Amino acid sequence: MTFKEQAAELTRLEAAAKRRGISERVFERILVDVAIQIEGAAIPSSPEKMLAEIKRRVEPPREMKLGEP
Repeated sequence: MTFKEQAAELTRLEAAAKRRGISERVFERILVDVAIQIEGAAIPSSPEKMLAEIKRRVEPPREMKLGEP
């Protein structure tokens, strides 16, 4: 994932947070919390994993339909 793609994904996540009513301040706190979590991890993390964690915290969980694993 290029830096440009990472920036685009982060912008998309910020827009998703706003749509869900998450304030800019709370979104920034999510970013800081994820950075601290990744920094303290024993195994270095990729930007993709950081974005995935931010997405998990911002976007609502997907509902599973009957019969889906």
